[in-house]
Amino acid sequence: MICRLISHGRRGNVLLEFALTSSLMMFLLLGTFQFGQALLTYNNLVNAVRHGARYASMAKISNSGNATISNAYLDAVRNAVVYGDPFVSDPDQAPIVAGLQPSQVDVQVEFDAGNVPRNVTVRLNSYTINAVGTSFTIRNKPSLQIPFLGHYCPTGC
Repeated sequence: MICRLISHGRRGNVLLEFALTSSLMMFLLLGTFQFGQALLTYNNLVNAVRHGARYASMAKISNSGNATISNAYLDAVRNAVVYGDPFVSDPDQAPIVAGLQPSQVDVQVEFDAGNVPRNVTVRLNSYTINAVGTSFTIRNKPSLQIPFLGHYCPTGC
C-alpha cells in the first residue's frame, strides 16, 4: 500500500522533468543547427574566393605598361567569385552563396618595379551570415593571395 502511494505521487514528476529537459534540448539543438549553418556558409565563401583567386591568377591582364587594372578583368574576377562563371550572361543568375554580390568582392593586384603583375589577392570586404537566432558580419575574410601565373600583355592583347 505504501509503494502504491509513493508511485502515484510521482506521475507528475516525469511530466515536469520531460518538459524541462525537452526545452533545454531544443535550445541545444537549435544552437548546433545555427553553428552548422554558419560553418557551411563560411565554407562556401572560402570555396568561392578560392575559385575567383585561381581564375584571377590565370587570366589575361593588359594594362599598357602601367600599374592599373582594367574594369573587364575586375568584373570577370568578381563574377567568378559570386557566380562561379567569369562571363555571366543571365542577369538573374543566382549567386553561389545567398546574398553575395559582386560589390562585396575586393580584388588587388600587386605589381613589381617593372609594372608586371606579381600577386593577386581576392577577399570579401564584408558579408553578413544570417543564422537562426542572430546574424554576424565578417570583414576582409575569407582572403587568398596567390602568385600571378597568367598572360601579361603590356601593350594590349
